[in-house]
Amino acid sequence: MKLINRKNFISIVCISFTVLVLVKLIWEKAIGFTDPRYTENIFISLGFSVLITVILAVHYYLQRFPFVPVFAGQYLITVGLVLGGVWAIGHMVPLAPTAYRDMFISVTIPFVVCAIIYYAIFFHQIKKANAIIESLNEE
Repeated sequence: MKLINRKNFISIVCISFTVLVLVKLIWEKAIGFTDPRYTENIFISLGFSVLITVILAVHYYLQRFPFVPVFAGQYLITVGLVLGGVWAIGHMVPLAPTAYRDMFISVTIPFVVCAIIYYAIFFHQIKKANAIIESLNEE
């Protein structure tokens, strides 16, 4: 069952980006933080949204494998790609001393939230499909 496809990919990216930025802005307002790299961080948030949506969309092709290794693999690939990006950027500009810790938190929280939503919908759809199949078999 393919939940993320070509028709809804942009919508899902836009919704996740909007939610991510809203949470970022509310969090920064609550702690009184002024982001000196506001524009760059907004574009990075967009990149996270696209990356996480693409990696969750790959689940359709990995359904025949057990859930836990697929989920762990998706997470590790996401963190690995972002870590590689931060490492590459670190060769061009100086990074904050907590850059890798911040990257880990900035990727983990949106990934886990998006994955929970995605897999909750996915397993709900599977349960609904199984109920339909069961009702057809009874008739």
